[in-house]
Amino acid sequence: MILKKINFFIVVLFLCVNSSAQIDQYQSDIIKLLNSNGTIEKYDFEYEKTIVSLRVRVASESTPQSFWDNFSEGKKESIDELIGILAFAYRKHFSHDEIKEWYRYYSSFATNKLTKEQELSPEEKEISLDFAMSALAQKVNIKQKDFDMDAEKIAREWKRELFMEGMGALAKSGYTK
Repeated sequence: MILKKINFFIVVLFLCVNSSAQIDQYQSDIIKLLNSNGTIEKYDFEYEKTIVSLRVRVASESTPQSFWDNFSEGKKESIDELIGILAFAYRKHFSHDEIKEWYRYYSSFATNKLTKEQELSPEEKEISLDFAMSALAQKVNIKQKDFDMDAEKIAREWKRELFMEGMGALAKSGYTK
């Protein structure tokens, strides 16, 4: 278990060292993309699922709501840390210019309507079609499997750590089954 943790942090450190150029703006642009494409909401939901899992699998029935409220106070920080690490998976597969292009697409009205499954105007359909035919969309399709594997590894480690943190807090407070 400790070896897995060490391997995870070595990979993250390697990615950090290899992507030090333009780190601030690049990171900021990736975070804007993640805000616009639903990634942050996805992991907000995963955080909540982990709390439900802790309630069902580990917590005693007498665990007070104040414990869960206190534990949830760390949600934003935890998700921010995850997003910071996920940014390195994006860096590994996509250039800064590609991230900016991707963000422009995801922040368009057309994409906003697509995600809400609303009818697109002819102009919005053209925007979506143009993106679908772009070099970036082709690259995303090619890299999708490798990128998903990297992102899933990072997310799996984050969820595991979050669950372990919750178990530890429950045990320390005496609220385990």
